[in-house]
Amino acid sequence: MDPLLLKLLASLAFGVAAALLVLAAQRLVQGDRRDLAGYGGDSMRRAEMRRRALRGSVLFQIALPLIGLLAGLVRKVGPEALRAYVRGPYARAGYPGGLDDDEVVATGLALGLLLMLFIGFSAVVLAGPWTAWMGLLGLPLGFLALVSSLKSRAELRELQMLRALPYVLDLIVLILRSGTTLGIAISRVVEDYREHPLGDELGQVLAEMNMGAPRAEAFRSMARRLNITDITALTDSIVQSEELGWPLAETLERLGDRLSAERELRAQARAGAAGVWVMLPSTLVLMSAVLLLFGPVIVRLARGEFSMR
Repeated sequence: MDPLLLKLLASLAFGVAAALLVLAAQRLVQGDRRDLAGYGGDSMRRAEMRRRALRGSVLFQIALPLIGLLAGLVRKVGPEALRAYVRGPYARAGYPGGLDDDEVVATGLALGLLLMLFIGFSAVVLAGPWTAWMGLLGLPLGFLALVSSLKSRAELRELQMLRALPYVLDLIVLILRSGTTLGIAISRVVEDYREHPLGDELGQVLAEMNMGAPRAEAFRSMARRLNITDITALTDSIVQSEELGWPLAETLERLGDRLSAERELRAQARAGAAGVWVMLPSTLVLMSAVLLLFGPVIVRLARGEFSMR
């Protein structure tokens, strides 16, 4: 291969790695202010997500034993601060792969080792052997990239749950008005929203209730785990109805109406903001048309080819 081409490729690879480091570090510096308490009792959920991952990905089947080996090392020497920092984003991301805390940290370590080799090789090819130490940047970069990916996935899941929540509330209200219990209503939602983020979360609530946990505590655990305002409002409505004896169907119906109204207001606000952006291309098109029509006349006037008689 041409040495110049090799250097160009190495330079490009190093630049991409540096950009990823900056972006991931920016997300990490923002901090995760959400409460990290209340993530216990999730072993059944993790087991289910691991079964799904093993069933759907050959790559995960290959990588899992390697992650397990690194997890053994992390379990012995890994600091608790890393586990605590990853635990919150990983829970809100939906426990992808069903890994435990040590395996999640081990995944970041594996990514860091790969990036260390990648960056070190690129630096040596680009600038010489004395820059091989720059490969050490790959270790923190792998962990930062993992946390950034988990936060992005958590944001996507939150958006999906917020979009589905009004419809789920309507379904629960309809089932409750037919004379059934909340547990049956939730089981129907879990069945209809299988492999949907909100269905997964309500499925964990239902599993905790079936294991003997109080209904209020199961919903509070979900609210702490997700820390989403609308989910917290749902939890408060259910808990207050249970404690004060209010009709649950009417309470959830009012909550669903409020969430639908807020969703409509947000959509109107986004539509109003979009109108401002539409004005810019429209203005540019109008300016282009004016220049096409009057440009030649303006040029000829500037050259003095027109004279007033």
